[in-house]
Amino acid sequence: MKDRPKKSDVIAGFRDANLVQRSIRYFDGGSGAMVLIFASSSFDERLYRMIEEAGFQVKIVESVSHLLTHDNANACALIVNLDTLNEKQRTRMEQLARQGNSLPVIAISSEYGLAERLIAIRMGATAFIETPVNCEDVVKELVALTERFSSDPYQVLVIDDQPSVMTFLKSTLEHHGFVVHGITDPAQQLMTFLQQHTPDLILLDLYMPGINGQELAGVIRQLDNLISVPMIFLSNELSSDVQIRAMCTGADAFLTKPVEEKALLYAVESRIRRGREVRNLVTRDPLSSLLNRREILRRLDEEVVRCQRYGNRLCLALLDLDHFKRVNDEFGHEMGDRVIRHFSMLLRDNLREGDIIGRQGGEEFLVVFPETVLPVAISVMERLATKLDANPVAEHLRYTFSAGLVRALPGIPAERLLHSADMALYQAKSEGRNRITCVSEEQAARSRA
Repeated sequence: MKDRPKKSDVIAGFRDANLVQRSIRYFDGGSGAMVLIFASSSFDERLYRMIEEAGFQVKIVESVSHLLTHDNANACALIVNLDTLNEKQRTRMEQLARQGNSLPVIAISSEYGLAERLIAIRMGATAFIETPVNCEDVVKELVALTERFSSDPYQVLVIDDQPSVMTFLKSTLEHHGFVVHGITDPAQQLMTFLQQHTPDLILLDLYMPGINGQELAGVIRQLDNLISVPMIFLSNELSSDVQIRAMCTGADAFLTKPVEEKALLYAVESRIRRGREVRNLVTRDPLSSLLNRREILRRLDEEVVRCQRYGNRLCLALLDLDHFKRVNDEFGHEMGDRVIRHFSMLLRDNLREGDIIGRQGGEEFLVVFPETVLPVAISVMERLATKLDANPVAEHLRYTFSAGLVRALPGIPAERLLHSADMALYQAKSEGRNRITCVSEEQAARSRA
């Protein structure tokens, strides 16, 4: 009989003091991020394989004390089956979480009521998955964790005309690992900044000379890429009516000056974390965890606008897995999904920081190369092909890809650029597949004529 607490004891013991308070921690996501699985947890081999195929290392830990060893310090997550924990193990994990020494936990349980979820929360759980386990759900949560706690710091935009307030906010947030951008004159600076940056959160003063914070919030909410970005008002305003009206413009919180440091940090960090989670749900393809079609096309539009406005260099690659239908027909759709995940992992791990990767649908992928000349983009694609050849999805199955590359030219809209890349891809397929083909915009224009 497993040594588990009674549900009534668990719920009765829930106190604010048990809430996990963890400072922001970053780790390098990418290839090789370590995932720990508690030794008493029972999982099938398929889960191990899928975690490894997603680019993670898997390591078994045999006791709670081993979680604190130096070798495990940089692990990105701990997977725990609550059904297999005894009382002593559960209590020790809760203690580690309260002390801030716990890894993000993915909890698995055959029961999914409030009591089990409270146990998971006290252990530092960021996700709760019911049994029988859907392996894809576990992998999706791991990828989301690498996004959430990745080495990409939280970006905060502060809009306030008071130098003393700006100094306090910047120093406080930067001390805790945030990247802070300050704007003291929104009429002159805001739109230029937002054309080049998408912050994770916006802190803005309610009252500034010549501009009203509520009006400014309304303008920000008109921009498609900022509709879901959290906003927090700062003000000396104590009137609840004024605060409510301000919140109606789309703000997420209202902090009264002078702001306490702890209140500021909790308000900012929790909303950014939640905002990133929501954004991932909306913008990520569930199978590949890459950007979905809508988001990658939106990002392409953004980069084309920057290319036109600032003269930035830009290249585009359209990739297609060769003979993918044959994989599904001969090996089944489960293997087809493995191939999609495998190729997506190779894309994430072997392209450069700043390259934008998305799944167009089916077996087609799109890569946007900002600030990149064509020879460099070709080199990146060739390196990817070499990595794929050296790392097959399975011993009995190898696959290849074809790619069409094109360089953006001034005055060429995103739709036409994408069409040119599609022409280059068609040429690569026609010439025998498993190759990278470039088509200049001049060639594409002649072909359209």
